[in-house]
Amino acid sequence: MLESSREARTLCLDYVTETGRCVRTLHGDHQYALIVVERGCVEIEIEGHRAWLGARDATLVTPNRSFRALSGLTPAVWIALFDASEVDIGLPLGAARVHRLDFERREAVFAVLRLLAQTAGDRSAYRRLVRRLHFTAVVASVFESADVREFLPLRSNALVQARSNALVREALDIIDRRYAEYIGPADIARELGRHPAYLTNLVREATGKSLGTWLIERRLGAARVLLSKTDDSVGDIAAAVGYVDVSHFARYFTRRYGTPPARWRRLRSA
Repeated sequence: MLESSREARTLCLDYVTETGRCVRTLHGDHQYALIVVERGCVEIEIEGHRAWLGARDATLVTPNRSFRALSGLTPAVWIALFDASEVDIGLPLGAARVHRLDFERREAVFAVLRLLAQTAGDRSAYRRLVRRLHFTAVVASVFESADVREFLPLRSNALVQARSNALVREALDIIDRRYAEYIGPADIARELGRHPAYLTNLVREATGKSLGTWLIERRLGAARVLLSKTDDSVGDIAAAVGYVDVSHFARYFTRRYGTPPARWRRLRSA
């Protein structure tokens, strides 16, 4: 089923639950598409490159490209076609990347998208301004999300990938829920009833990164938020994101961002 709410050429919002008929082409140098998965998972093809997006994943399709939703597992996907003038932030022109909405952001993003769909019929100047502000907030939330990864093509049979990626999504969801605990890849595999080596290889095959790397990046992303928004000590922040040893946290952080956490905080606040 494809449910549409269309207000004007500058912003068209679709809610897709049946993927086979969803094909779009972006015309001109200023038309973009924002794809946000609310639940399930969906296979997206952009200019011949395919990737699976799971719940809370989002990607931006840049101008003069075509894309389609090929198949999915009980998907519910928001697709917003919009002109660059509809948002008050700068937009990229490069290849698509996948952003993963933080738990803290996802409910707000989906609530705003539902509100935009419900108010599509009101074309007053005031309502258009409000819609623009709300949609800008949605796009900004996507780009401010902690986890960003490359948009990777599928390399094998789509049905096999669908089943595998369902397990990968579960593993990444566990990381999101439990990253602040003192856990490692073996604990995640145990919760899913899988051998650690099997699960790590599956995650690496599907995403290009190991399970341990995803856990580190999730922790470091959360640490950056705490460094930016709180006055907590580096040691307290390390403990809050799952590190027993602050020196390990500092080493991973420096390797990832090129500067120690305390200096990174000072540079951000300067």
